[in-house]
Amino acid sequence: MISVCIGTFIYILLSITAGRNGIYAYNQLYEQKMRLTANVAQLQKVNDLLSSECNALRTDRSIIESYARNLGFAYEGEKIIKITGIGIAEHNVYDTGTVVRIEDISFVPEYICKISGLAGFVISMLIMMIVSLCSMRKKTVEAVIVNGNDEITLPVEIVNEIPQM
Repeated sequence: MISVCIGTFIYILLSITAGRNGIYAYNQLYEQKMRLTANVAQLQKVNDLLSSECNALRTDRSIIESYARNLGFAYEGEKIIKITGIGIAEHNVYDTGTVVRIEDISFVPEYICKISGLAGFVISMLIMMIVSLCSMRKKTVEAVIVNGNDEITLPVEIVNEIPQM
């Protein structure tokens, strides 16, 4: 019975720690979730900035004029003078995020957990049988000799050597 318990314990331990639904696989999935969550948060910030810029381009007259002048448009009667040598007006360049790939989760397959539990059972059973056999060999058969009121316990080998009367 102890061997069955040992084999079951090994199987359960492997399944819980390194199995498909074990702690190791859970930690890997959690790390992927955190990376994806961070990437989604970054993309949400970019989306918010682009939405506010798009809204401003639709409604704010001064921003529309600013973009139109950068593109070379002017009101009637206005003359455009371009000065060279001065840095170009910077446009916002938005980082659209990085590609986050979903990685395969590594885990110990179920059949390996079962084989390990079975191996633990067999090995513990063999060890217990060997220990049991060794202890049986060490036991000596004893005989009790009654002589009057005295009792003497001796190994059988010695009793066989005593001459019979």
